[in-house]
Amino acid sequence: MQIHSFLKLRFKYLHSAREKWLYIIGATVFAHIFLVVFQPYGIYEEMRNPINPLFHKFLFFLSITVSSFAALSLSQLVLRPLLKFQEVSIKKYALWFCIETFIITFISFLFSLVIPDLGNDFELELNIGFQVTNYFRAFIILLFPFFGVIVYEFIQKLNGEIKELSVQLSHYQQAFEKAHPEELLIVKDENENVSLELYLKNFLMAEAGNQYIIVYYLEKGKIKKEIVRNRLKNFLLACTDSSIYQCHRSYAVNLINVSHLDKNQGKNFLAFYQDEYLRAPVSKSYLEQIKKVL
Repeated sequence: MQIHSFLKLRFKYLHSAREKWLYIIGATVFAHIFLVVFQPYGIYEEMRNPINPLFHKFLFFLSITVSSFAALSLSQLVLRPLLKFQEVSIKKYALWFCIETFIITFISFLFSLVIPDLGNDFELELNIGFQVTNYFRAFIILLFPFFGVIVYEFIQKLNGEIKELSVQLSHYQQAFEKAHPEELLIVKDENENVSLELYLKNFLMAEAGNQYIIVYYLEKGKIKKEIVRNRLKNFLLACTDSSIYQCHRSYAVNLINVSHLDKNQGKNFLAFYQDEYLRAPVSKSYLEQIKKVL
C-alpha cells in the first residue's frame, strides 16, 4: 500500500472515553517516569546542581506531570470533539498529534511562569528557540505512549473480534445442526458423476487447484482428502443453502466445523475443531460476508 493511500485510511483509535483516558494517563505516567529515570535534556546536570533545592526539583517534575495531564485532557476530551477531529483520516490525526504537542508545550510554558524551572533561568523560558526545542522534545516523548496505546488497543480489538466470531459461530452451529441433523452432501465432478457422498457434518473444507478441488472430510474420526475434478465455483453452486461458504478465492469451509478465527503474521485463518493444525485462509471481504451469515 502506498503512503498516500495509507494516510487516507480512517484513524480507528482513541474514539471512546476509555481509550482517551488510557492514552492521557499512560502518556502522563510515561513522561514522568522517563524524565525521572533517564534525566535527559540537561535534567541530569540540573538535578546535581547545588543551587536547585529539593523542593524545586519536586515542583519541576510535578509541573511536568500536571501540565501533561491537563494538556492531554484538554486536547482529547474538549478540543477534539469541539473541532470535529473525532472521525478523521490518519493524515488528519497526524496533524492533530502535532497540535497536541504544541498544546503540551504551551501549557508547560504557562506552568513555568508560576513554578520556577531548574536553574531559575526565567529568561531562557522566554526564548523562542528554547520553546521550539521543548516542542520537539515533547513530540519525541509523546510518540512512545501514543504508539503503545495504539498497539494495545489493536490487540484488544483483535481479541474482541476473535471472541465475538467464536460466539457467533457457536450459535450458528447449534441452530444449523438442530435444523439439519443428518443432511447429506453429495460431491460431483465436472461431468455430474458422484465422486463422494457423506454427511454434511463430516465435511470440513474444499481447496481449489487448477482443474480440481481437494475435499477435506472426516471418516471414522480421521481427516481424509479426496481429489475431485471440478471447479470450486461449481461446487459452491451445488452447496447453496448449506453451511458451506467461500472464505477465500481458493477455499470454502463448513461453518459448523469452524472453531475460531486465527490471526498469524497479519493474515486471517479459520481453524477447525477436528484438527488444530488444519487452517483455511480467509480474506477480509469473505470474512465480512461470513459475519453477515452468522
